[in-house]
Amino acid sequence: MATVVGDASLDVCNLTEMKREETIVLSELGYSYQTIHLDFNKNDHRLPQFLQLNPNGRVPALIDHTNNTSNNPTSTSTSTSTPIPPSTSLSSSVKIRNTNNPILSSPNNISLWESGSIITYLVNKKKIDENICPSIWSDNLVEQSQILSWLFFQTSGHAPMIGQALHFRYFHTVNVPSAIDRYTDEVRRVYGVLEMALSERRETLIMELDSENAESYSMGLTPISQSRYFDSPVWLVGDRCTIADLCFVPWNYVVDRIGIDLKAEFPEVYKWTKRMMRRPAVVRALTEN
Repeated sequence: MATVVGDASLDVCNLTEMKREETIVLSELGYSYQTIHLDFNKNDHRLPQFLQLNPNGRVPALIDHTNNTSNNPTSTSTSTSTPIPPSTSLSSSVKIRNTNNPILSSPNNISLWESGSIITYLVNKKKIDENICPSIWSDNLVEQSQILSWLFFQTSGHAPMIGQALHFRYFHTVNVPSAIDRYTDEVRRVYGVLEMALSERRETLIMELDSENAESYSMGLTPISQSRYFDSPVWLVGDRCTIADLCFVPWNYVVDRIGIDLKAEFPEVYKWTKRMMRRPAVVRALTEN
């Protein structure tokens, strides 16, 4: 059982309880989890018991109740779920203010913070638990490094810029048009990077699969958009969806709130996002209560 600590105070244009990439990865991996929503208006994120989980006082944090590998990272033993006492059921929200809450205080728990760290922990934990690499991760060192490059790009340059754009557009006490423009423009630049990468992946795919027309595409005689493979799935790394792709989903889901229309401005990003949002595990994560 894993517990994700998140922020329930975000309310942007009727968007409540912002979904996070960690829950998508948990869902993809088939792990059971429950979410503790913090009330930032009541400074839950500054409580000593939360700072024990995340010394930075920010979301997310993850508590793993089933970790059997903390002393032996290479162990291949299978973890078993630790029962959650009825008194901590999340049918009504678990309150992190409860210092005696066994979900938070058990000495057997391991806590992690920062999205990138949590996500890489989860895929490697799955590999250890089941002695097989999950499809959203890789056994190949080069692929791992490429996946992590996109994951770090997302956590350092994508999510923070959207967060700042949302803040200055909806929450800042003073209207600062230059700040709104600066962060919105930076988000557009980031999506430009993604659009170029996905476009290049698509061109490579079409040239490989539609070889009889490759010369015509290369010479500009036939638009590449006419290829029967133009709507085939493309991914940032390899030939399958990985955490490199999935980590972008929650923010792509809300970017229209800052005036960016993915379908009109970044069509490859739009197709890529739409395909991911049809994945059963993603649907589950985005629609959980």
